[in-house]
Amino acid sequence: MKTRIVVLLSLIGFAAFSQEKDTTVVFKKRVLESTEVDFLASYYIQNGSKSAVSGGIGSEKLTDIASNIVVNMPINDDATLTIDLGISAYSSASSSNINPFNSTGASGGGDDDDDDDRISNNKGAASTNGPYGSPWQASSGASKSDQLTAISANYAHSSDSRNFIWNADVSFSNEYDYTSVGFGGGIATLFNEKNTELSLKTNVYLDQWRPIYPTELHEYSIYDSNFLNQGYFSGVTVLDQNGQSTNAYLPSSFKTIASVDRNSYSASVGLSQVVSKNLQLSIFFDVLQQKGLLSTPYHRIYFADKANYYIGQSQYISNYESVSNSGVFKLADDIERLPDSRFKLPIGARLNYYINERFVMRT
Repeated sequence: MKTRIVVLLSLIGFAAFSQEKDTTVVFKKRVLESTEVDFLASYYIQNGSKSAVSGGIGSEKLTDIASNIVVNMPINDDATLTIDLGISAYSSASSSNINPFNSTGASGGGDDDDDDDRISNNKGAASTNGPYGSPWQASSGASKSDQLTAISANYAHSSDSRNFIWNADVSFSNEYDYTSVGFGGGIATLFNEKNTELSLKTNVYLDQWRPIYPTELHEYSIYDSNFLNQGYFSGVTVLDQNGQSTNAYLPSSFKTIASVDRNSYSASVGLSQVVSKNLQLSIFFDVLQQKGLLSTPYHRIYFADKANYYIGQSQYISNYESVSNSGVFKLADDIERLPDSRFKLPIGARLNYYINERFVMRT
């Protein structure tokens, strides 16, 4: 009987000791306590007179309205997942002039799918029996506006000490003539009581164009040297520099684009230092390599040693480069051509000074 009592007391003591040991837990603060949702919006407007779509002159008026929803959610004590969904809608006088001609003449009888949805009716120009356009006025076809939709996801994981963070991200965006797929990742380490941060990031973007060509060059690519008598330009009068009808316009330098890919590879090293209670300094160094189609397919090019040809009203030819031109458009010799590779080494610095709780000076 005595033996049983000793054993029972021993078990009770062991259980009490075990219970006390198990309840001792080291507290670790979560990287993110609860899900955060941010709603962002922006409005952008620009004006200019150097439109690349019409060879370096013409309206660059553009408006852009963008909105983003950013959701940052905790996965566990050490990790977060951030989803960023954005939609941007813009209206551009410049890109509307990919096809600048009004709905009469060629635009009315075009038989190709690429251009029929971009016919326009330029208000304010003098009346005419044939097609007309101007680099200074926006046409009203489909290419005057577009929408960009983008989504990205970023996973970030912190060490127990919160002095080391790694992350991975993927992204996708799409608009009328362009699609981009991206992925990447990075690491960051904090030391000197978290007053110093050293980071490394890498990204890859695999993009693809769906080339849109200026109307006149698009038709030439279909019908070759006889394009002025067929398709979109059937029955349309082409004018020379003197305003006389001619059949001499032939953009023989133009060739369609063979490769539509654009790939970008980047790496970035950054150093951030808390200098004082109010001052923070950051320095970064990037390496960027791009390959593929780096030019824009609908940017017109005109050669100085080639004769000029127009569609529209001859009285406007003499003041073609003036904003008073509301009725004639110069036909392109070719599209923008750039080398198929680009290597860049940007270096930058940022200095932030916290004046008080309300004001921060950023450079």
